[in-house]
Amino acid sequence: MQLISQSIKNLVAGISQQPPNLRHPEQLDEQINALSSETGGLQKRPPTLHINRLAGLLNGDIKPLVHFINRDEVEKYVVIFNGRNIEIYDLEGNQVSVTYAPSAAEYVASSDPRKYLRCTTIADYTFIVNTTKTTAMSDRQGTNYFASQGALINIKSGQYGRNYAIYINGDLKASHTTPDGSDKSHTTQIDTNHIAGQLASKLNSAGYTTEQQEGWIYIKSSSITSVSTKDGYNNNSMFGILHSVQKFSNLPSTAPDGFVCKVQGEPGSDADDYYVKYSKEDEVWKECVAPGLYNEIDAVTMPHILVRKANGSFELKEATWDSRESGDEDSNLKPSFIDNTINDVFFYRNRLGFVAGENVILSRSADFFNFWVASVTAMQDTDPIDLAVSDNKVAILYHALPFGDDCLLFSGESQFALRSSGTLTPKTANIALLTNYTSTPKVKPVGAGRNVYFAAERAQYTSIKEYMTATDNSEEKEAQETSSHVPNLIPNGLYRIISSNAENILLFLTTGAENKLFVYKYLFMEGQRRQAAWSEWNLNAPIVGAEFIGSDLYLVVQRDDYYYLEKMSFTYNTVDYLEEPYRTFIDRKIVTSPIPAAAYDEPNNLTTIDISSYYNQYGLLPEQEYAIVSTDGVFNRIEPGISSVALVGNYVGQKLIIGQIYNYHLKFSEIMIKKQDDTGANIAYTEGRLQLRYMRLRYFNSGYFKVTVKHDNKLTYTYEMTGRNLDLANNIIGELINQTGEFMFPLQANSKNCEITVDSDVPTAVALVGAGWDGSYYRRSKPI
Repeated sequence: MQLISQSIKNLVAGISQQPPNLRHPEQLDEQINALSSETGGLQKRPPTLHINRLAGLLNGDIKPLVHFINRDEVEKYVVIFNGRNIEIYDLEGNQVSVTYAPSAAEYVASSDPRKYLRCTTIADYTFIVNTTKTTAMSDRQGTNYFASQGALINIKSGQYGRNYAIYINGDLKASHTTPDGSDKSHTTQIDTNHIAGQLASKLNSAGYTTEQQEGWIYIKSSSITSVSTKDGYNNNSMFGILHSVQKFSNLPSTAPDGFVCKVQGEPGSDADDYYVKYSKEDEVWKECVAPGLYNEIDAVTMPHILVRKANGSFELKEATWDSRESGDEDSNLKPSFIDNTINDVFFYRNRLGFVAGENVILSRSADFFNFWVASVTAMQDTDPIDLAVSDNKVAILYHALPFGDDCLLFSGESQFALRSSGTLTPKTANIALLTNYTSTPKVKPVGAGRNVYFAAERAQYTSIKEYMTATDNSEEKEAQETSSHVPNLIPNGLYRIISSNAENILLFLTTGAENKLFVYKYLFMEGQRRQAAWSEWNLNAPIVGAEFIGSDLYLVVQRDDYYYLEKMSFTYNTVDYLEEPYRTFIDRKIVTSPIPAAAYDEPNNLTTIDISSYYNQYGLLPEQEYAIVSTDGVFNRIEPGISSVALVGNYVGQKLIIGQIYNYHLKFSEIMIKKQDDTGANIAYTEGRLQLRYMRLRYFNSGYFKVTVKHDNKLTYTYEMTGRNLDLANNIIGELINQTGEFMFPLQANSKNCEITVDSDVPTAVALVGAGWDGSYYRRSKPI
């Protein structure tokens, strides 16, 4: 038997649920309320700061959707969709007024807002999609000009000795024969205006009302079903126009204001048909929409907008979606989201986008409310884009994620990329099938750094996949399961992934464990993964929404029958309030106003503090412990269920720090001898007997923590690191202090038969930066 020791260089690799022999030496069995910091060690997670009480619960069975608006440095808001309407608060927890247009509240009403509503914010507009609403066209029909506008006769040229005749509804109604040109006076008689005047006079005599100008006659009658002309010149000198012409050159240069005509283009083809209307104001024919169509999108069924107004309030209303203004139902098709449900809304390359069915639809460039082509005669680069994914099976799209130059599209079983070479236009846009990985439609993927993360549900737990470029010089994508070593960590019901590139962290919210944040801490250096640490944080109350704004995590937490806004700052070496003697690690942290003189009982030297009064008389759950820390560092623990406590001493005029106690908890993996082979892989010695003697924990700027060593079928021992050194001047009774050093404690057990945990439930910091152990190893045989 030989004496050996081994050092564990750090403890920031998170937990692993693999067999102990497959784990890295740095990986733990349990890690709760600890942050794996690549620079500061395994620290206590940041505490939360109480900001304000928000809305009350309308219905406890409805899970709200929480959306954060981060417009600029000043304009930041929390929006709560409670199932009936919405409530908005600034980041100080002050409620902001919201007004509703007719039917707007009905659109956001939902039995499960978190499941059925989608939001994205662009400047002052937040677009809200109810994925259960089927979009539709409005029942308002465009004007049918053809039913009443009458006919137009265009005398294009005058010819000698020709008979100009007009037939209406098959009958000859007017004719005029031009002179043969034998006399010079005949030249004025082949002027198009002269011919038009002669024909108009005869039409008037036939009972028609006409208008004549510059070579054309306008016949005002709604009873005309057909009009034709003959001119003795192969019918090239005069044209009768009722609803259409063969080509644009057959139209007069001017016409009655508002006259509409279809230009049919090549015979036998509808692809080049278009409609024009004459504008008297602009003196030009303009392309227009076909008469009598349903051109308006029904705004009631479409995504609504939440708009911040100039006075600081918000209005929820229907958006004003542009109507079809050119072509007809063949040449200017309805957007493919019409008569379908919209599953997601996003913003990509200055276009508003929807996914519906198997299609991704983008608005006109810089015109977010317009999904119609501008002209059917020529495709424009700014026109909308409407493309379907191509796969060998039905691929309903649920999420779109702009990422880099591409827009990634996710169905339940496939991933696609909307991309273009250069400027995104209808001509250059294309969709490519990337991979076929299963992903859940319940949670939107997020981008973090150079990778994208998405979720896939298994029987009871959810796995997280990391989507990345296969190689630096390839556009191929591959997904690695970053949660493969913790397959039973995140319960199903995941509904939100929160990313912070500044902190290199991902947080996961799930209805399967509402009190917890599941944490993935990662680090890439020079393209190589240096950290992939999983853990969990327990806030001891349901978390209904969260979002990073800079390095601050804002949380909406349900306590009793209300929602509360809290904040968690990831700046570690700091204090959250100036009054703190050190950063106190307690949740719902607040600083009291100066303690009034009435609170002090001088004969008994007691100061009475009512904790609940600082939380608006609400939110003190009976099972939770609270702490009171004075500005000189004295810590008092308040037992569960007690809101009013008498502190020994006179605290009049002082400010106190109050908060809810949470526990920092670690459980070490089974200690094994592990070495690296030539390839860098860990090899565990699974044979033989490892008899542990002592273990060492290296700590940095840490206060109190407790180590528990539990022996199978034997006694359990606890060892406390108080941070106190009797030789130092800062060793003051009643105060909590921080120290840096090494804490050694005995094990005296077979490595397979002991369980080692570390806990700290006091307000001081804890940061473990490494560990090591001493023991004896015995093996009966030597491998060959």
